[in-house]
Amino acid sequence: MYLPCSKITIGSKYFGGVHDIKIKRSIHTIGATASVKVPVTAVLRQTGTPPAYVETAQVIKAGDLVEIQLGYDGRLYTEFRGYVKQLNLQTPLEIVCEDEFYTTRRRNVSIQGKTTLAAVLKACGLQVGYAATLTLEAFPADNKPVAWVLGQLQTKYGLAVWFDLEGRVYACEPYKVVGDAVKYRLRYNVVKDDDLKYQRAEDVKLKIKAVCIYKDGTKVEAEIGPKDGTEKKLYFYDVKDQQELAALAAAELKRYSYDGYAGRITAFLQPYAAPCMVAEIEDEVYHERDGRYYIEGVETTYGTGGARRTVEIGIKI
Repeated sequence: MYLPCSKITIGSKYFGGVHDIKIKRSIHTIGATASVKVPVTAVLRQTGTPPAYVETAQVIKAGDLVEIQLGYDGRLYTEFRGYVKQLNLQTPLEIVCEDEFYTTRRRNVSIQGKTTLAAVLKACGLQVGYAATLTLEAFPADNKPVAWVLGQLQTKYGLAVWFDLEGRVYACEPYKVVGDAVKYRLRYNVVKDDDLKYQRAEDVKLKIKAVCIYKDGTKVEAEIGPKDGTEKKLYFYDVKDQQELAALAAAELKRYSYDGYAGRITAFLQPYAAPCMVAEIEDEVYHERDGRYYIEGVETTYGTGGARRTVEIGIKI
């Protein structure tokens, strides 16, 4: 039998007993978040001093460093690193946390003229895990928060922007970064698959709107798919002409219209899974449905009801 365990470190203090933990990470959301619900009065431990009962809200403040470790049978793995964003004074006390994105709201940057993505991230003072090779049009940021700049990269240029557990930023085309594989067997190490649906390519009604952004800031668009299809906007950079852009749009439509799974599965904490990893799904009843899928997001929960990891399945790869 596997016994769930946890260790939450906030500043120099740590505790293991919690009511509830919820962690959300996604390639589509810049900042990962964590919510930790703890007793209003708790036993906090600090290296070199004996445990003591304290009023939790009095010893935790916004900006404190946070690390959440979860696991089974005393074997802990880091699931979240970040900062205390705010305290919700309720019973139990809720500690709202955010990853490295928290710091980007607290410093401003000024960027003028034509530049590159690498230069923008450097000006923002960010450690880079991976960035697309991209020339940007005039990028006016007059004393704007770094968070605003990252939001512009996401909304204006269609980049996926997120931070890893080491605080490094990733800014690139969605699905560009691919991590390790994690294996799931339906009805074996998958607790719930009600939200996992099998689709056939011919049943997918999708309209691709492709937008190409050139180095001088001009844009060209191409559209393919049924008019009443669900629109998905994709961004490309420095494509030769509209004809090539249309060909790329057709290829992407084929990529998204596949025979395979879409939706979510819920599993245990182990095996470990995180955004950008690959979920290898195996169905012993319908082997023809086996496949490899990109993990777009993960929601991890821990509490008195046990520990679970809900994995959001993306495109088939």
